[in-house]
Amino acid sequence: MKRIYSIQYLRAVAALAVVALHTGKRAGPELPGGVKEWLELGNAGVDLFFVISGFIMWSISTGSASSPGGFLVRRAVRVAPPYWIATALWVLMITVIGYDWISTSVPHLVKSFLFVPHYSPTFPDHILPVLVPGWTLNYEMFFYLVFAATLVVSGPARFGALAAVLLGLVLAGYLIAPTSAWAVTYTSPLLLEFLGGCVVAQLWMMRPGHFLRNLVVLCLGVGLLIWAGPHVGPHDYMERALFYGGPCVLIVWGTLGLGAYVPRIRMLERLGDGSYAIYLFHLLLVVPLGEVWARLPMLHSGPGAILFVIVTMCLVSQMGVWIFRYLEQPMQRGLTALLLSKPGEKRLASR
Repeated sequence: MKRIYSIQYLRAVAALAVVALHTGKRAGPELPGGVKEWLELGNAGVDLFFVISGFIMWSISTGSASSPGGFLVRRAVRVAPPYWIATALWVLMITVIGYDWISTSVPHLVKSFLFVPHYSPTFPDHILPVLVPGWTLNYEMFFYLVFAATLVVSGPARFGALAAVLLGLVLAGYLIAPTSAWAVTYTSPLLLEFLGGCVVAQLWMMRPGHFLRNLVVLCLGVGLLIWAGPHVGPHDYMERALFYGGPCVLIVWGTLGLGAYVPRIRMLERLGDGSYAIYLFHLLLVVPLGEVWARLPMLHSGPGAILFVIVTMCLVSQMGVWIFRYLEQPMQRGLTALLLSKPGEKRLASR
């Protein structure tokens, strides 16, 4: 699959939106009026990631021969090792610094490493792993399992099978209203965002559309997000799927159609490459820098808070790009070469 620069840039936007959200929470009331509310839209960065993931999975699998096993190995190699490293470093950091407000246990750690949804001992009302941003990976890994299962279905029926499974799970969740962590996760309306990405991929491959139409779609998505986003409860997943996920589907669709008009900008491309590392590792900088910020009251002002957010985002971005280049990319190449020996299995591009 040829690299689509516009999608790379969207990945960078999604990751940095989450970083801005969490950094803004540390700056707190010092942020000028309205800025904090805008940063809250960073919650939608996760939903944008989900839509992009669905788009990429459908795009790279269409017309390619990949077995379910090969697909899952490739996704595990891409997702799991960086997450395990980030989780281990997070546990080491909170242990050394001594964050008493964070609770950990052996079962909590084991379930976190294995992508098993469970209620957090630190936040008992929320389904979270030890490394909080890892909650999204529970959804990603489940989507990969469902997607891999549909690879055995050939032709147009495969899309119908995927849609039927995801829609059926969400409907079951709505009707049954489960309470166990795994059932809540595996029937969540957020699964519809992956399906939305698959729909976008199918539409884009059938008819990319002209410049004006795609510009209108993109602007409509951005406008809906700005209009509805501030009123969305991040933990109301049906509301979130509709008013974060819906606009994100339009944003991805419109951005794709404008891809031919988007130039290659190396800085944004590198940020897109490092987006996964930025997302996974950002708390390792955001949390301690937030502690430093709290101990420097002389900087506590509107401009100081904005500067803190900007500087933190720059440092996190540089860290993510470095991790991608010197850790994530070499590790992925080595593990892929080790685990996938069939040449046919190596035709799928990594996300």
